[in-house]
Amino acid sequence: MSETMWQRTEEWVGTEVEDSFVMINMDTGTYLTLNRTASVVWDALETPQTQDAVEQRLRERFDVSAEACHAAVSALLRQMQDLKLATAQ
Repeated sequence: MSETMWQRTEEWVGTEVEDSFVMINMDTGTYLTLNRTASVVWDALETPQTQDAVEQRLRERFDVSAEACHAAVSALLRQMQDLKLATAQ
């Protein structure tokens, strides 16, 4: 059984503005701002990644326990999927 692969969608574009990443959906005009953590996840999802790979990237960048990272990434990926920022396959 293969692990779920996550990847960002193509409808969103963005740029860094000060300490955050501002994005707009080119189809709907919806915009949002990603915090530093979500921005690292967004960058990671440029190519298909497993949740474990995303978590490892965050643990390398931030001082966070594996358990806390797993919980945060799980919630963030679900939210990104709901907002159509990322897809799971």
